[in-house]
Amino acid sequence: MSMEMTGRDETRGRGALIWLYPVLIAFALVLMVLQTLPLVLPIGPMYWDVLVYYDAIGRIAQGQWPAIDFFAPVGPLEYFLAAFSNFLFPQAQPVLLTQWIWLPVTVPAMALILWDVAGRSGGRVAFWLLAPWMLFTALPYNVVDFYPYPGTDAFGIYNRHGAHLMYLVAVTVLFVRGPVIQTVLLSLLVLALAFCKITAFLAAGPILLFGLVLGRISLVTAITTALVCVGVTGITELTTGLVVPYVQDIIVLASQNTDALLPRFLTAGSLHFNVLGAGGLLAIVLLVAALAGKPAAGGRANGNALARMIDADWFWVGLLLLCGLFYETQNTGSQAFLLIWPALLAVLMRPGRDYGRYRALIVVLIGFTVLPNVSTVLHKAARAIAVAPGYIQPDAPDLGPLGRVSAKDVFVTRAGRIRQIYIDRRETFEDIAAEGILPSFLLFSDPDYQYLLLQEIQAATKAIKSLELRNKRRFERVLNLDFANPFPYILNKKGTANVSIGADPNRAVPELDEKTRNAVAETDLVLVPTCPVHHARKVLFEHYASALTGHERITLTPCYDAFVLPRT
Repeated sequence: MSMEMTGRDETRGRGALIWLYPVLIAFALVLMVLQTLPLVLPIGPMYWDVLVYYDAIGRIAQGQWPAIDFFAPVGPLEYFLAAFSNFLFPQAQPVLLTQWIWLPVTVPAMALILWDVAGRSGGRVAFWLLAPWMLFTALPYNVVDFYPYPGTDAFGIYNRHGAHLMYLVAVTVLFVRGPVIQTVLLSLLVLALAFCKITAFLAAGPILLFGLVLGRISLVTAITTALVCVGVTGITELTTGLVVPYVQDIIVLASQNTDALLPRFLTAGSLHFNVLGAGGLLAIVLLVAALAGKPAAGGRANGNALARMIDADWFWVGLLLLCGLFYETQNTGSQAFLLIWPALLAVLMRPGRDYGRYRALIVVLIGFTVLPNVSTVLHKAARAIAVAPGYIQPDAPDLGPLGRVSAKDVFVTRAGRIRQIYIDRRETFEDIAAEGILPSFLLFSDPDYQYLLLQEIQAATKAIKSLELRNKRRFERVLNLDFANPFPYILNKKGTANVSIGADPNRAVPELDEKTRNAVAETDLVLVPTCPVHHARKVLFEHYASALTGHERITLTPCYDAFVLPRT
C-alpha cells in the first residue's frame, strides 16, 4: 500500500512539472527579451562596477584572458560569461546583462532541482524553492542601501552571483535526494563557485561538509563530485593554463586583504541585524523545541548517529545564517541571506502540530527573517521604476549601451557645476588627495559622480579619436588610471597586459613587478582622470609612474590628462 501511495505521489509530483517548467522557461525568456530592448535605468551607487565587466569584455574580444593576461578581482568565469552574454546581446542594458550572465548555469541547475524535488515533495514545495531564486535573480538590487536616492545597484554584482550559487547549493543539500541528480548539481555548482568568487566557494564549504557528515550527501556522491571537479580543473589547466594563474591571483588578493576578521563580522552583523536577529532567535526557539521533545524539531530519525542528534531545523537555520554572515564579511551588502530560505521552507513544511505551542512563534520569526530582504529588494525596484521616466540620460553616443542610464535633474545640474570647480580648483582636490581622504565619504556612491564619470569618458573618447585623426596614428593599447577602464571596449583596442581591472589600490592592485612595468611602459596611451583628482587616483598614478618616464604628458580634455608614447 505504501509503495502504491509513493508511486502516486511521485506521479503527482512529476505532473507538477507541467506548469513548473513553463514558469522557469518563461522566466528565462523574459530576461532574454529584456536584454534585446534599449532600456535605460536610473544610475545607482558605484555604477563603475559594471565598467569593470566591460573592460574584461573588451579585452577578451581582443584575445586576452583573465588571470593569464590581466589581474581580475574575481573568478575568470565571471568575465567569460559576461563576454558570452555581450556576444548574444550586444545592446543589452549593462546592469541587466551583468546581473543575468549566470543564467546558462543556474537555469539548468534549477530545472534539475525541480525535477527531483517535485517528484518527491510535490509541486508546491518545488515552486517555493523556485520563486525566491527568480525574484533575487531578476532584480539587480542589494539588500543594503548605499545611497538614499533610487537607482539601480551596480555595486558588487559578482557578490550577488555568489549568493545565487550558494542558494542552489543549499537547496541541493537540503532537498535533492536523487544521487545522480545531486552529483550532477554539486559538480556543476562547486565548479561554478570556484571560478565565480572564491569567498562564495569557501562560504558554501560548511554546507557541503555537514551535508556529507550528516548523510545528506552520500560518500559515493561526494567522491564522484570531487573526481569530476578535479578532472575538469585539471583538463582546464592542461588545455588553457588558466588555473595556476588564477590560484596565484587568489593568493595575491588574500595577502592584500588581511584586515582583522572580527571588525568585518561586526560590520556585516550590524548591517544585517534585522535578519540575523530574527534568524538567530528562530534557531534558538527551534533548539528549545527540540530539547522539549517536539518531534519536528529533533534530529533526522533515519540518519546516522550524528544526524539523529543534530540534523535538525535549528542546526540548518543556524549554519546557513553563519555561512551567509561569513560571506557578507567579504562582500558586504549583497543578497547573501537568500541562502537561509531552504532551511526556513523545511520548517514550514512540517505539520503544525509537531511544533505544538512553539508553532506560532516560529512562523512569526520566519516572517521577520524573510521579509526584510524581500521588501527591500521590491521597494528599491519599485522606486527605480517609478522615477525612471523623469530622469535624464547623458549625451554619450560613443559609449554604446554603457550610456543607457539616467539621473535626476538635480544630479545632472550638480555634475555640470562641480565639473567646473574640479577644473578651476584642481590644486584644492590634489591637497585633499594628499591627505589620504576623499572630498566626500560617499563620493563613489553619489549619482552625480557616476554620471559625470560617463560624460567625461565620452569626452575623452571623442578626444582620442580626434587625436588619432590629427596625428594619423592609431593607438594600439590604452590604460586608464582609475578604478575601471572601459576604453578597450569603447574604442575596440587592446588593454594593457598584466594590470589589474577593478583597480582598487587598497586591495586589488598587486605590487608593480617588472613584467607589468614593461607592459605599461609599452602602452602607447595612458589616461589620467582629473575631475576630480582624489586619493585612489593619486595612488594609482604613483603606482605606475615609474613606467611612464618615456611618455609625453598632454592635456587630452579639461578632465583627462594623457601620457602618449612617442613614435619609434
